[in-house]
Amino acid sequence: MNCKAMLGEFGTFDVENYGDLLYPVLLEKMFRKRGHTMDIRKFSLMGGGSVRDSGYPTWPVRQLFSSEPKQPYRLIVGGGDLLRTDWDVVASHYSSIYRRERQRSLPSRLRRLIRKCLGVPVDAISQFRDEHMNYPAVGPFIIDPVRCPGVTSVAYCSCGVPFPFAEAVQSRVAGAFSRASFVYVRDRQSRDALVNAGVEREIHVGPDFIVVLSDFLDPATERNKGRSLLEQRGIDGRRRILCVQTHPLPDEQTVELVKQLRVYQNRTGAETILLPVGWCHGDSEYLSRVAQLAEGAFKYLEIASVFEIISVLAASSTVIATSLHCNVTAFSFGIPHLFAPTTVAKAAGFLDVANLSKDLKLNSWTEVNQKLDLAAGLNSDYFISRASAAKGRVNEVFDLLIQSLAAP
Repeated sequence: MNCKAMLGEFGTFDVENYGDLLYPVLLEKMFRKRGHTMDIRKFSLMGGGSVRDSGYPTWPVRQLFSSEPKQPYRLIVGGGDLLRTDWDVVASHYSSIYRRERQRSLPSRLRRLIRKCLGVPVDAISQFRDEHMNYPAVGPFIIDPVRCPGVTSVAYCSCGVPFPFAEAVQSRVAGAFSRASFVYVRDRQSRDALVNAGVEREIHVGPDFIVVLSDFLDPATERNKGRSLLEQRGIDGRRRILCVQTHPLPDEQTVELVKQLRVYQNRTGAETILLPVGWCHGDSEYLSRVAQLAEGAFKYLEIASVFEIISVLAASSTVIATSLHCNVTAFSFGIPHLFAPTTVAKAAGFLDVANLSKDLKLNSWTEVNQKLDLAAGLNSDYFISRASAAKGRVNEVFDLLIQSLAAP
């Protein structure tokens, strides 16, 4: 490969999930801010056109593993909980999308026919792995450049480790990261998981990358856009707006959620909006059902564009969400927010690395009113000053990433 390496980025940019789709938009803005004008090609597992008005197509990552790549890439992997080795679990998250595809390529049909003739089970997960994840890597997003002909270097930007690595894969994980050009993880527990797996190289820790969002989108402009969008849907933009997002909950938690939101609405007079952002996780169907259970007390919003979601979040007075990136967006704009009850570690990890109170995470839905009052009672500088410090750290780490990419 004698031609100059291009810049690529690899992540879950082909799924209908707000934070995943926003990441490449911000990455490109960060490069442009620093005077870089090169094209950045986006890679994902499936590839495809622009999703949810994100504004960019993606290419299948398996192209990078071609035996005769047409163009080498310096690859950036990120962001999200991508540092994992559970191939089948990741494939299962994609399998429902895969089943909805109407067209199948001829090679894919031939492979499935051969598997069927050989008596190999052909389930959706196996099909997805066969067609989209059939490449040599430590994990779906842990790319070792020595095993990828199309990649000259790999850098990790704003990634998370969702759970510790099994002992059986630790040496391979350590080897892949020892050959990475740069590693930036979004919380301390992700760093600790890599260190415990045997990674000895420098690991940079900084807040989730999305925190820089309001450096590129004017808060007042986005707030006005959001209020206009809300008013078009019959919501009084002059009142306090409580924005709520959650993944599907068990019935007993759903009952408590509706109860607590009704109490808050009755005592404050706020408008309550239900905003799905994780369409691939069932947000839309679930929050639509919550709106029906509340008998019209809350307004369900189906917003198609990731950019309009930013505006609605910027127009909110307070945000409660299971989505990390809903909360990070609110934080970026200086808006009080609460992490909804969730067992995943990334919520606590973000509060820690952003120097926010751990009390901004709900332990159960029964705490909604108490902690909404707590968040509202913090002085106006509380979120803004901490967001400013978090942005500073992200920019500091990103400059180091740029330097690593410039190295021979």
